Amino acid sequence: MKDRQYRGNYFGGHFVKVQESNGSIFSRNPGNLDQKSIEFPFSNSHVVEAISSARRGFSVWKRLSLQERYTSIQRYREVVATKREELAYLNSLELGKPLWESKQEVAECLILIDHFLQLGSQTSAETPVPEAVPGVDGVIRYFPLGVLAIVSQSVLPLISIHHHFIPALLNGNTVIIKTTKHAPALGQALAECAHESGLPAGCFNFIQGDGSIASRLTGHPDIDGVFFTGTPETSVAIQKQLLMDYWKIQLIQSGGKNASIVLDDCYYEMALSDILVSSYLTAGQRYTSTSRVLVQKGIFDRFMKDFHRLSKKCMIGYGLEAGENTVFMGPLISETAVEDYLRYQGIATREGCEEIMRGKPLERPQKGYYVSPSIYLVNRADPKSLFQNSEFFGPNIAFYTFNDLDEALEINNQTKFGLIASIYTASKDKYYRFMGEAKVGMVHWNTPTTQISFKMPISGLKKSGNGRPMGSFAGYQCTYPLSTLEPSGRESGEFLIPKHLLGWDL
Repeated sequence: MKDRQYRGNYFGGHFVKVQESNGSIFSRNPGNLDQKSIEFPFSNSHVVEAISSARRGFSVWKRLSLQERYTSIQRYREVVATKREELAYLNSLELGKPLWESKQEVAECLILIDHFLQLGSQTSAETPVPEAVPGVDGVIRYFPLGVLAIVSQSVLPLISIHHHFIPALLNGNTVIIKTTKHAPALGQALAECAHESGLPAGCFNFIQGDGSIASRLTGHPDIDGVFFTGTPETSVAIQKQLLMDYWKIQLIQSGGKNASIVLDDCYYEMALSDILVSSYLTAGQRYTSTSRVLVQKGIFDRFMKDFHRLSKKCMIGYGLEAGENTVFMGPLISETAVEDYLRYQGIATREGCEEIMRGKPLERPQKGYYVSPSIYLVNRADPKSLFQNSEFFGPNIAFYTFNDLDEALEINNQTKFGLIASIYTASKDKYYRFMGEAKVGMVHWNTPTTQISFKMPISGLKKSGNGRPMGSFAGYQCTYPLSTLEPSGRESGEFLIPKHLLGWDL
């Protein structure tokens, strides 16, 4: 596997190293802090240059045929496939995931690209509207928005980036991608894939940086849209920043406080297995992770006991161990993440939750941000509780008990988030009832919250999104509709109203 080396930001079809730095981010290994970190400087001036590159590239890229854009993206997909081992390695190195999980993420990226290529471009769609006005037909067509800023999150950066920029390019836009500060080498590797695939200069641009660089990018007047995946706090900051630029498209995919609901009639072992995975996969740091488990009273004691027992057996360690199948959960992403994880456990205790299993920092042969899972029993659902209604990242699970489906729905809907919920029951009627009343953007029946399909709309309600679904609806977010009136058979000189009312006397 090749060493991490700083190559610079990517715009204008080539890499450009920073000459006058405004700061630096570092490629670190959260699973092995003794491993050397690599500095990646960033520059405010490169933001402007990348946007200028994208603006020039847009005038060329948008005029290419759909087949030409399709072919370019297909070549990119082929390069990613050849570099899948390297991408998986960097994903695990910088984000701490077990290597098997990173390989899964790369595979999902390839599936995602194939899906969008098969879905096609919205710009090829034409909807005729006969008699749009009396005697005149109309046609609805779609055109690219322009230059899009794509700012990704740290948990699933490969999925997050491709989910946004592939449909953006396919629909004729150009992009400037700012990846998470925690994975600069991984982001640079994607820029290398774009370069090696021969994507036309300016259509794909990439910059490194921290939050200040992201802010300069999203607020620039030549940006036509912002696609953001991240925390609600940053989402609010972006919307405030763009308050005066109300015409810019803003696509926000934000956090969750996702619940898995377990009814008495569930398929018990499946529910237990699924929820263990959705709770602890990626160390509980996914936006789709289960952080609340609601269990019906009749099986609550048994389920809690089994979940606690298996949580203590969770295999936690270095994700790049030689035996890649020996670790299920790696470290948290940063020291700050560990501090937040421990702090919210203290909040849970102060708010009266019962501590079933306390999460704590772990020592491993490699020094890293390792923690054990934590489980708390919530005795009373409270929409004002800080612990019960705050999103934080880590393997922390809050357990609730409920008597009937009405009470389960009330608990599920109490948070300000509304991303996803899973319900485990053998009853289709109960599933339909829950589906119709759960205030979330996605509902899964006997399927974990972490299982997402890009072949359907992906969106969240309340603080989890802003009503612009991606997935199968991505083409609508990457384009604008143009309404045209196209009269056929209208004679030259034919007037829509009598000429004398216009004062004409010819």
